Amino acid sequence: MAKQQKKFILTAIKLCVSGTLIYWILQNTNLAEIFSVIGSVNLFLILVATFLKFLGYYVSALRWRILLKAQGINASIHFLFQSYVVTSFFNNFLPSIIGGDTVRAYDSWRLGTGKVGAVAVIFIDRFLGLLALILFAVSAMFMSRQLSAHLPFLHLWMLLGTTVMISIIWMVFMPSEKILMLIKTLRFPYSQLLKNFLAKIINPFLAFQGQKDILYRAFGLSVLLQTNVIIHFYLIAMALEFPIPFNHFFLIIPLSIFIMMLPISINGIGIRESIFAFFFLSYGVSKPEAVAFAWLVYGITILQGVVGGIVYALRK
Repeated sequence: MAKQQKKFILTAIKLCVSGTLIYWILQNTNLAEIFSVIGSVNLFLILVATFLKFLGYYVSALRWRILLKAQGINASIHFLFQSYVVTSFFNNFLPSIIGGDTVRAYDSWRLGTGKVGAVAVIFIDRFLGLLALILFAVSAMFMSRQLSAHLPFLHLWMLLGTTVMISIIWMVFMPSEKILMLIKTLRFPYSQLLKNFLAKIINPFLAFQGQKDILYRAFGLSVLLQTNVIIHFYLIAMALEFPIPFNHFFLIIPLSIFIMMLPISINGIGIRESIFAFFFLSYGVSKPEAVAFAWLVYGITILQGVVGGIVYALRK
């Protein structure tokens, strides 16, 4: 009962945050103007942007397959692609119950990785994608001074985040069996329980030790995937005729994604509209236009969720 109450309170807080932000962003904003902007969108570019989202699932499935092979699992691209599509349903319609990463971890377990191994694969998969995004942002900072000037200490935070992520990737892929040997030397009350627990967590990651080819191939696909994400957003901006250079999206989108990942709202509602309005203001994009952009982005995401629900209902 206490756990259910905690979930209810957290969900209520997220609803309040989303509601407050939506009220703030729409305050003194003409809804008719927002819908007018949406109505004038280039539908062809929106269709291409939607296709790129599903193409991203295929690239993601390729990366996931490479990481599973390091665990001795040979999975079909068809199964992994379906799993990615299904995650969009759980992420968008059941966010407080079960997330997409949980679905993929379960599917990894079904393929034979073991529970901890499944979590290890999903963790590395996620991390490589985030690393590619943050490297994009760091590179784009020097080309997007128009935006970075409005964000104090941005360079420091980006470089710090990059250092932390690269360090974690290094620990996962570089030889570290010495860590287990160090754990075995621990001596204190109940140390055996802790040693067994830590060994259980670390062992699945040892499958990746020294496999630099796995790292390079998976990271290369992460770069390709995140480039696809940037192009997806840029096409939506083009469909609305925003005067924003393409290379600036390599800073805007990673920063927006990192902020929208914060678990303080329902599906990023409110945060999405606010963050795009803030970033696009530097380029002369009005608030109604930024909200229209955010709603188009979310509309494509909802469409993915619907398709994911159909695939989930039909798959075995």
